Amino acid sequence: MPRFSGRKPFTQEIFNRHVDEMRSLLHALELRDSFEVDETRPKMDIYETGLNIIIEFDLPGCQLDAISLKMSGLTLILDANKPRETNEGKFICVERSYGHFNHTVHIPGNVDPALIRAEYRRGVLRVICPKSRENLVPIQELP
Repeated sequence: MPRFSGRKPFTQEIFNRHVDEMRSLLHALELRDSFEVDETRPKMDIYETGLNIIIEFDLPGCQLDAISLKMSGLTLILDANKPRETNEGKFICVERSYGHFNHTVHIPGNVDPALIRAEYRRGVLRVICPKSRENLVPIQELP
């Protein structure tokens, strides 16, 4: 039988709360460690239609030749560069992004990588990932 030392008992609840906070912080740092100081991630949407998975990136002001898309297995890697515009005068507020943009996205496994295509229009890069035929599920309209 343990002897009482006179100190307050260390509760498991407090310990678990601190461990959860540390895990949360480490997870946030893990997500950020792949970026350099001057890199940012463009805004992105992923949605699914009956035949495709669509990934859209906001890249306003980027030239087409400054955008690079690569596939590594089922991972899509986007690299883009937007130079800072030169203006006369002093900035009062700067909210628009510039510099090197990087984003890595894991595409779901039901996609046919050989048929992936991309289009860039009005500052939005749209990547169309057709689903493989064996994984298509017919969708029926209910009466």
